[in-house]
Amino acid sequence: MKRSLLLPLLLVVAMLFGCTVGPSAEGAARLATPAQRAVRGMKKDGSSIGTRTQVAEEYLAALRSFCVRTAREGLPKGEEENALLSPVSLYLATAVLAGAAEGETKEELLQALGVEAALAESETAKLLANMHIDDAMGKLHAAGSIWIADAFADALDLDAIQNLADGYGVEAWRADFALASAQDQISAWIAEQTEGLLGRGEGFSVDPKTALLLFNTVYYRDEWSNRFDRNKTAPATFYNADGSQTQCEFLNATYGIHGFSRYENDAVGCTLSTLQLKHGAMTFILPDADCTPQQILADADAFDAIVSGRCESGVGEVVWKIPKFDYAAEAELSQTLQAMGISAAFDPALANFAGLLEEKAEMPLWVNGVRQQARISINEDGVEAAAYTQIDVAGSPMPEGRADMILDRPFLYYISAEGALLFVGIVNRM
Repeated sequence: MKRSLLLPLLLVVAMLFGCTVGPSAEGAARLATPAQRAVRGMKKDGSSIGTRTQVAEEYLAALRSFCVRTAREGLPKGEEENALLSPVSLYLATAVLAGAAEGETKEELLQALGVEAALAESETAKLLANMHIDDAMGKLHAAGSIWIADAFADALDLDAIQNLADGYGVEAWRADFALASAQDQISAWIAEQTEGLLGRGEGFSVDPKTALLLFNTVYYRDEWSNRFDRNKTAPATFYNADGSQTQCEFLNATYGIHGFSRYENDAVGCTLSTLQLKHGAMTFILPDADCTPQQILADADAFDAIVSGRCESGVGEVVWKIPKFDYAAEAELSQTLQAMGISAAFDPALANFAGLLEEKAEMPLWVNGVRQQARISINEDGVEAAAYTQIDVAGSPMPEGRADMILDRPFLYYISAEGALLFVGIVNRM
């Protein structure tokens, strides 16, 4: 492979989240059918939040597979801008969508999720309940919600939606999406679940065809097990993917005895090493000088081996040089799910969400958008990241030695916890 001045690198991290709090602004109300009543799922009385239960290994294996595919399909193929995804947030939102589907639509969704219907419901609720850490060192917090449009309330079976919310441990709300106050309410709910990293100040708008909105949020804040010395933070050059250069602050540390790994085949090669956090871990993957993050993502066997830890391991001196960064990213993930075999849900003529409709209602419901926003930052103390996934459901009357982890060029990263990829991203420029 031709040597490049762009020395891309790949960073991998993982973490999880839990807990839900409902908004109170004017413009939205708890699901009412016929009188207002709260639908809180896992947090009806607060007793289940943070209560850890064993999640089935079959479910966790399916989750890992989905997360790896999401990273490969969802991260952009270009090399210009930074990117960030939360695979676990997409999985949790898609699981709720599968719970609302019937027939071929449900089969495709479950096949992409990799589990049977009963397992999807029971284990998703368990995972949400487990994704709750809140102590002096960090916080992990995941939440879900279903929002019902007033304009479609007469056609929707609100009892069925309440049962869906209960089964998957999420909240249900009803609102007039045409009102600015309701749109502000949605933004406020997102901001509350993500500690203000996302949602605040966002011009949130809803398509008039939208009958339902499904949300999942993930928030994560954690400290390095060994914090970086601020006195060693120093400016240096980051070599951007487009050939330009940026001066930015780098974290610096050298560990005399530290684990690292190598992966290489005929097409790609990289060095990787992990930094421990109090509640999770962050793994950085530095592609060789003649390789890019995109090449590693394109190689399914290579990326799976890297994420799964099937690499040649070593112990020795590791020199760290990591750029401090803080950025946000947005992605439209409809094509990502379609590439994973989900097609009927996006087709008004084929999508089957009849179980959400009143018996006499005759109108199609289909998915007309899957959007995700995310933000991440790292500094001397640790990591903070958040993401939300939004699914729009429309309706219509119709080895040994030394490793230098000098992160001064483009890299990929993911954050993992509880056996799932919480976030995956690319840093192409600083």
